[in-house]
Amino acid sequence: MLVQRMITILGRLIFYMLLLPLLVGVIYTLAHDQWLAALILMILSLLVLYKGLIRLTIPANSLVLREGKVIFFIPEKTVRDRFDFASRGQTIVQMPHFGLLDRPYRLEIISPGSSKELISCQLSLTLGYNLELPALQLAYDNFILYQDQLSLVVKRQLFKSSANLTLPADPLPENEDTAAFLQPLVTELNLGLENLGLKIESATCKFTTGPTLVRFIAVEQEIVEKSILPGKAAQN
Repeated sequence: MLVQRMITILGRLIFYMLLLPLLVGVIYTLAHDQWLAALILMILSLLVLYKGLIRLTIPANSLVLREGKVIFFIPEKTVRDRFDFASRGQTIVQMPHFGLLDRPYRLEIISPGSSKELISCQLSLTLGYNLELPALQLAYDNFILYQDQLSLVVKRQLFKSSANLTLPADPLPENEDTAAFLQPLVTELNLGLENLGLKIESATCKFTTGPTLVRFIAVEQEIVEKSILPGKAAQN
């Protein structure tokens, strides 16, 4: 994504902005027989070279690939030897962190209850990666295909899957029973997310009941709904 590319470019710029002045300083001090200053600058140059060229900081949610094929997934931030990866022909690709960058995805399901009232479940979903190798390959392929549009693609898929969801009739669950109540909904939504290599890590729901319910649609949700329902867009 754009943010990740900007962070990578900024890191490389900082590396060269530190290294070049140090090398110039080493040459200058050696030329003027300033041995102590030259030694200090050499040590600093070696440290910068180590941190910039040899030590590889791998961010969380990164995939290790060889020739476009996913080998394994690195969930947590770690430090490795850059030449170890290069010698094996491996590359690192940081995947988007859905829970952090995109915030929980939100869906609203409205169904009739048993007492002639409507039930609204405002779902808040936190997504993560399916750690099985074929699913990780799917996640990478979709990331390459959609790039910055990936978040919108995920929302479209959740919106499509929500068309198959219905809430059980009254009574609504107590707080401790919410997870079991939501499990069928989560299972259905996960079926749609399989093609993206994703899964739902956690789900919460805010329930509302009443004879009528009014929904205020956010602009972003309206764009998603119109992109999936062309007939609706034409009517508007």
